[in-house]
Amino acid sequence: MNKLLRWKKWLAATVVVLCVLAAIAWHQARSLKASQHYATISLLIPDSMAANAPEVQIWRQAARERGVLLMPLAISEWMRGIHYGAPAALQAVILPDTFHRNISDAAVQTLIDVVHAGGQAMVVQDGGMLDERGYYGKGTARLSDMLGVRYGDYDTYRDQLSDYEEIRGAPATMEKLGIPPGRYLDAKAAAKLTAIGPEELAADEPGFPSFIAGYTKDSQRFTVLKTDRPQSGARVLLQSSNGDVVASVNRWGKGQAMFVNMPLTYLLQRTDGIFLHGFLAYFAQQLVQQPALLASPDGIGALVLNWHNDDGRAIGFLHQLQDAGIFDHGHQSLHFTAGPDVNKPGDGLGMDLDYNEDAQQMIQMLLSQGHSIGNHGGWIHNYFGEKATDDNADDFLPFLDLNNASVTKANHGLQPQEYSAPNGNTPLWTYDWMAEHGVQAFYTVANVGMPPTRLWLGSRQVNQSWAFPVLTYGQIASAEEASFQKMPMAEFGQWLQQVARFIEHTRSIRLSYFHPIGAVDYLPAVKAYVDSMQACADRKQCQFISMTEAADFLSRREQVQWTITADGGNELLSASHSRTLESMAWTIPKTKYDAVQVRTGQAQVQATDEGWLVRVQDGKALSLELHRQP
Repeated sequence: MNKLLRWKKWLAATVVVLCVLAAIAWHQARSLKASQHYATISLLIPDSMAANAPEVQIWRQAARERGVLLMPLAISEWMRGIHYGAPAALQAVILPDTFHRNISDAAVQTLIDVVHAGGQAMVVQDGGMLDERGYYGKGTARLSDMLGVRYGDYDTYRDQLSDYEEIRGAPATMEKLGIPPGRYLDAKAAAKLTAIGPEELAADEPGFPSFIAGYTKDSQRFTVLKTDRPQSGARVLLQSSNGDVVASVNRWGKGQAMFVNMPLTYLLQRTDGIFLHGFLAYFAQQLVQQPALLASPDGIGALVLNWHNDDGRAIGFLHQLQDAGIFDHGHQSLHFTAGPDVNKPGDGLGMDLDYNEDAQQMIQMLLSQGHSIGNHGGWIHNYFGEKATDDNADDFLPFLDLNNASVTKANHGLQPQEYSAPNGNTPLWTYDWMAEHGVQAFYTVANVGMPPTRLWLGSRQVNQSWAFPVLTYGQIASAEEASFQKMPMAEFGQWLQQVARFIEHTRSIRLSYFHPIGAVDYLPAVKAYVDSMQACADRKQCQFISMTEAADFLSRREQVQWTITADGGNELLSASHSRTLESMAWTIPKTKYDAVQVRTGQAQVQATDEGWLVRVQDGKALSLELHRQP
């Protein structure tokens, strides 16, 4: 009996040990697999944070929009994977700002060792700056040596650890970050269009001649941690007016570490997402050398021309633009405020679309030319633009309904899928109205300079439709704003030509907006802009696109599933879509791959200066063999 009892105890103990060993093996395998998602960037998040937290979703959405392969990964799981044998040289990680300040000394050392062994890392401002208990260490931040920049010295600066500063850089760097002309200005333009001080403008910084600017007369300043001024080692991409490093890349052992001294997550939550998107894409393409799924049809740059028709006078100016041939090019987006008034009820200055035969005929002509018709807000343009707030939806929702009914009637009974806000005024309830009425694309003065994006308002995402940020030249976006500033025709036209070049070279979608009255005043510049885009389109390097067409493409693109896997000594890019991959395009860097071959699917491969451009012609699946450089 005693022998039987001992045998049962031994058997039970053995089972427990085997279960524990199996659990350990499973945990090791899971951590190892998680830490080596092939050719995928790991966004390191706190162990306590859910993968669907808004802050994490902000980065995941940005990665989808920029065509970057990225996955969130709890930092302890990433560390275990490294310790269990995940190859350090294949690691590409981002330590984000704002929501991942606290990390252990062990995590810091793991990151330092991984980069030294050949990995790539991007550290964003205060990411990892505090220890697990939430305290600063002694001296500079623990990642300073790896980044080649001394920062985060709380002992020295205390509550003066950061400044609020303007940012400078070279035009070529700005554009590699996806920042278009006009969102950066040279000193001469900044002196006229911003409130940047004369001392900053006069500072001789030949490597950093341009200033970042917003859609405002005020100078645009950002929270920047105080840093040293590296004399060697780190390559500085952007700096502040005080000389602090804003962005840099440093060689560390066999790997590279990028430092971004801007609160990227915070800025995107407050509708300035161009920097998070830009640095994410720069890290993925320039350091990690990851292929990118382009965000334009066939990987061809696309211009959205968005026309806001506010009042009764607009129709006469539309006739002049028709006579000049402006609407003979591509598909454009024209939005109408349809009511009988402009400044207040009863003033009679509006378009009165329901009873305006000339306006109705103009819309029919525009439709016959292939253009899209949309709502320009709320029936009485200036009254809505000035009076509508988050708190008076009951008073102003009827104006949206009235406008929508009138424009729908003129649009052959089809409810418009595009919207723009009078004076850029978009109360929160407007987003709900758009979702309820099938709006797929809307103009916005948030995130200025960006391609179309899913708008975030704090932790809320407006995910039913695409936001189309406006292009700006300092405080100017439209021609009449240029007129208010007495801007010469040549200067306004030069900016538009720079935008045309930028759209072509970046293969991206951007929106320019005009009012007919302003476009007529600056007609030579506007016509030259349209003609330049048409010449580019004739070379098959650019295209005109309406907001609806762009939104349809981007929504379809969101459904693309794609991965990169090892394939012997080479790699295999596999992509699929439930309906069709037609017009999807990837760019693949020549610095990493010397050839690309279509293994399955219908696609064309074209060599460009910097990479291989793959355009899909049809089909639901695609596989590409990527030949690694020797």
